[in-house]
Amino acid sequence: MDAITFGKVLDTNARYYGISSLQLMESAGRSIAEQLTKDFGEGNRIAIFCGTGNNGGDGFVAARYLADKNSVSVHLIGKPEQIKSSEAYRNFLILKNSLIETHAYADSKELPKKIEADIILECLIGTGIQGEIREPIKSVVELLNKSKAKKVSVDLPCPGFKPNAVYSLATKKVDNGIVLDIGIPKQLYYFTGPGNVKFLKKRSPESHKGENGVVLIVAGSNQYHGASIFAGKAASLFADLIYFLTEKENISYVKKASPEFIVSELSSKNFEKLAQKADSILIGPGLSISPKNKHILAYALRNFSGKKFVLDATALRLLNKKLLNKNCLLTPHANEFKALFPCDTKPENVLAMAKKHSCNILLKGSVDVISDGSALYYNFSGNALLTAGGTGDCLAGIAAAFSAKNSLIDSALAASFLVGFAADMLALKKSGLNASMLIESLPEAKKFCEEF
Repeated sequence: MDAITFGKVLDTNARYYGISSLQLMESAGRSIAEQLTKDFGEGNRIAIFCGTGNNGGDGFVAARYLADKNSVSVHLIGKPEQIKSSEAYRNFLILKNSLIETHAYADSKELPKKIEADIILECLIGTGIQGEIREPIKSVVELLNKSKAKKVSVDLPCPGFKPNAVYSLATKKVDNGIVLDIGIPKQLYYFTGPGNVKFLKKRSPESHKGENGVVLIVAGSNQYHGASIFAGKAASLFADLIYFLTEKENISYVKKASPEFIVSELSSKNFEKLAQKADSILIGPGLSISPKNKHILAYALRNFSGKKFVLDATALRLLNKKLLNKNCLLTPHANEFKALFPCDTKPENVLAMAKKHSCNILLKGSVDVISDGSALYYNFSGNALLTAGGTGDCLAGIAAAFSAKNSLIDSALAASFLVGFAADMLALKKSGLNASMLIESLPEAKKFCEEF
């Protein structure tokens, strides 16, 4: 996940944990004003150029804090009624009621010919930029660049604008950015939330079948056919195509379970053919323990190390740890973790094992602990109903589907939160839960995250 996307995830998750958008905007504006005063002193003529989004709202708040000891003018690019959020609009009205100098420009023809200022604070778009800038923003950028004033951008410079400094809110978005504290506790940087799901890569409206994820699932046996089916059904909700390799005795179960699955018998030859088509590969749910399957797992990790692997259940028992690499995500529960590694399930051990074996680990529990070897993350969603059989297989399937187009660590964080949140939604309506019910609730849970 790039720095800009992480900033959006953090902002969303902070709101989920109770820090309102109004609080974040107030804290951001105050921090901007304090940093500007630290860098340039007082008694300046400051022109603040604001867009109609929340980046502009941060500028409105900063204006209020700067106006006492500076000559401040606020320039809204757009009409006040076009301000997108209630928080930003509320802060614009405060400026109007405070008699701070404000201007609004509906189009580029209304812009001033020259800017009389010592400092220009640019709050036009921030991280909300999508595609090329259009009028009147394009003309505003040209106007600002002509000025000899010191120039500062908030969060992320508007494309084409040439600032002397960038004040990044909460996280660094550009290499030379000065990071400002906006009141988000550092612990929240490592907690999952709806933002981890919301900002996964989106399906393009112009995409075709297969371009939004092809998953190969190697799973299932005559005794444990249900595990493979749960994993496949969960994965099919979030990827375009599901190829299925399963043991001969399980083929009929899988074919009857869902017409979405493209099913073949498990063999090294079939694995080689289908692995080449797959973006991600899930191995393990319901698979039998056998020399043949151990060989196929080792063959897969040796010969397709560039593919993304999610290893669950039986795969963890058949695994040769020497074959692990950065393209592997392990999804053990506590007993599987302790059997695989010579240590207990303390969070610091999850971090240590992920680092030692250069892999990703999602340790399932009452609180999921997740690591890529460089940081520790925690997921608090979920409840005791998730002890029902098959829910871990659903998690593995979702992680595999997400990882088809996202990094393994981002997929693990998103899958962990989504499964837990779906279970929490069910707990509000039902007194019981099984894997089939969980799968049915996943689209609603994902929609909540996307709209949060």
